Amino acid sequence: MDLEGNWKRIKAHRDKLLESEISGLAKVLYRGQEDWLCEKLRIKGDVPLVLEFLGHLGQSGSFKAVDALLQLLDAREDVMQVAVAEALKRCPSSMVLGPLVQRLQEQKYSSVKAGEILLSFGPEGAFAIWRLWFGEGRPSSLRSQILQLLAEAKDARTEALAFLAFLSDEEELIRIALKAAENVEAKSLWGNVAECLKNTSWRVRGGAAQLLGKWGEREALAYLRDMGSDPDPWVEEERRNAMTLLSQL
Repeated sequence: MDLEGNWKRIKAHRDKLLESEISGLAKVLYRGQEDWLCEKLRIKGDVPLVLEFLGHLGQSGSFKAVDALLQLLDAREDVMQVAVAEALKRCPSSMVLGPLVQRLQEQKYSSVKAGEILLSFGPEGAFAIWRLWFGEGRPSSLRSQILQLLAEAKDARTEALAFLAFLSDEEELIRIALKAAENVEAKSLWGNVAECLKNTSWRVRGGAAQLLGKWGEREALAYLRDMGSDPDPWVEEERRNAMTLLSQL
């Protein structure tokens, strides 16, 4: 088989080929040639087509293609990660969910993209992310990322995880919980948010005051008054703004 000749012809006419045609060519001409394709990654101009072919081969169940893509996901180049992520989204969830969850859990450089790819698999991917929250010794950085991912996806379990995050003494996690609660409009957590007004971090106090004002929960007015003047100018401004908004309801 003239691998190189076929490659040059496909590359020359790529813009004229339909997605279904590219998929067919990848599976017919280059299945079993994953190593040959990976060698092509040395040529910058060939990289986009290589990744596209590996994605289609992975979609058809090629373990070698999926493994190659997963290794490439750990590359430090952001542009490469974006392209590899798109290729991995084509692959069967049964082949990629486990390795992606592992990258997320280990907080590797590729964990952000791993989370994005997991969410692309819908409820199955979101459930895999959610399960990672539970277990001893989970660092706050991991739980923060999990909460952020599920909140961005508007996942129904976000509210419950935000509730747990508010019980933490980790500033980073509490700040993400405030953003997550706002993102999914979890107004039932207004009491937990109000408790954040007592936090030692000015960022947490200010974020809590701001959110209480946005939500319009009039019962929070008493918490803001009891809080008293805050030594931080920004927090005090947010407290007063929130009190003004709630007083008008």
